[in-house]
Amino acid sequence: MGWADGHLYVSICRFALDCSYMQLLSQSHHRRSNSTATVTSETQPILSQHKLLRLVITVLHSIFTVNYCIKSLSPATTAPHPYRWKANPSQSFAEMRKRPRITPATREVKGEIVEDLMSLLPDDILINIISRLPLKEAAKTSVLSSRWKYLWTFTTVLDFDGITESPNCISDPTCIDKVLQLHRGSSINKFRLCLYSKDLHESEITNWVYSALSKRVQIFELELWPRLKNYTFLENCYNNLKSELSGVKYLRSLRLFSVNVTGEILEFILHNCPLLDQLSVVRSETLVSLKVVGSAIQLKHLRISTCYRLNEIKISTPNLLSFKYFGPGQELKLHIENAPQLVDISFRGVMLTRVRNVVGPITSCFPQLKTLELDSCDELYAQFSEHELPNLTHLHLRVATLNRESLLGLASIMKACPFLQTLIVQFDYNGYKVGRRRKVPRHSHQHLKLVELHGFLGRPIDLELAFYILENATTLEKMVVNRTNYSFGCGNAKDCTKLREAKLRQGVELLVL
Repeated sequence: MGWADGHLYVSICRFALDCSYMQLLSQSHHRRSNSTATVTSETQPILSQHKLLRLVITVLHSIFTVNYCIKSLSPATTAPHPYRWKANPSQSFAEMRKRPRITPATREVKGEIVEDLMSLLPDDILINIISRLPLKEAAKTSVLSSRWKYLWTFTTVLDFDGITESPNCISDPTCIDKVLQLHRGSSINKFRLCLYSKDLHESEITNWVYSALSKRVQIFELELWPRLKNYTFLENCYNNLKSELSGVKYLRSLRLFSVNVTGEILEFILHNCPLLDQLSVVRSETLVSLKVVGSAIQLKHLRISTCYRLNEIKISTPNLLSFKYFGPGQELKLHIENAPQLVDISFRGVMLTRVRNVVGPITSCFPQLKTLELDSCDELYAQFSEHELPNLTHLHLRVATLNRESLLGLASIMKACPFLQTLIVQFDYNGYKVGRRRKVPRHSHQHLKLVELHGFLGRPIDLELAFYILENATTLEKMVVNRTNYSFGCGNAKDCTKLREAKLRQGVELLVL
């Protein structure tokens, strides 16, 4: 028995004894009033017994009090829980009755009542917290109490990741089926399926995808390693989606990695998902043609990468902000028109040689572009010499071989971007020819603040580019020179020493890695 319970018990005994003593005195007084005989001999034993019982009760109270004081001085109880109920020896019996009872918002720990503040939160907030946990951790919350038993089944994030092999991720097909069966929520904010496909069947993937779409999923990501040649995204449930658009129309972001998909299905999604603003397709073997055409299409970010059979991309939508492409460019037919908000373009290819087929359509967006990333070659520089990019602030170029022609070309590109603030040049050396020496015309760049040179070998042509930028960028704040681990017979350390010893304008930071 704890001190609080013992104190309550002693108080009850004392109260009962006083009540019985008063009742006996009342009866004795009543008999004495009806007779003239004295009753001193009757009341004396009652008074003696009452004093004895009160003495016993007082001793018991002292024992409980001393026991409580000894426990309170022990180190284990010097810092009581801030939400525990504390008994006060000076409390009356009426106050003692106000001890809190165990409710759904409280729980008993080692005989003491502790208030559970987390359970006082509304279900929506608790579900939001659980949705930020990995699925295994979210499922473990079901053992906390009856209130938490089914909260995790309303999670708004279902992330099945079998690639990273994280211990908190669920990747077993049987477990995935079980989680989807137990899920009670009416909507899913994010559904991510990233699995090895060697043990999967096409029917399983189709059922999972359809289950996610039926839950009004907003962010959908599907990644399979390696690619399943016989599986095409939404091919089996394409006809059902045409008649049941209630789920798919809530899509905001769609990312397919190493998943086959056709242009027809992508165009269906673009025209029937009014909230879709991000689309990314990587490593699809069945994508041959893609048309993003229509004023009602709300797509803002489009990314196509390593789809080697793709031979045509047509873009004509007023809401597109960003277009990123990586892949072969020789046979690609690119058409861009009616894209007034397209301000970010990245066009790179592992075998990109005929850039005229690509740069031509891009030039229509030059006046509005703010960010541009390109694989450059000698044919590219002529295109820039005929145009100006008045709003471009970020330029990223990948130079196959830095020679005299490319150095002159880089200077002409920088001249065509009068408000350029960030310049990143990546050197991928595929040859040794530098070309005959030609003077690079000077041009002041009054807004260029950051320059990064990656793959810097320290050759004279490399140093010439670095010194050209240092001399002509009047407001330059920082230059980062990232060297490679090899050189063409020239001392990198010596050349970088020359670069470090160069007289820099005040306020310019030179960082050589």
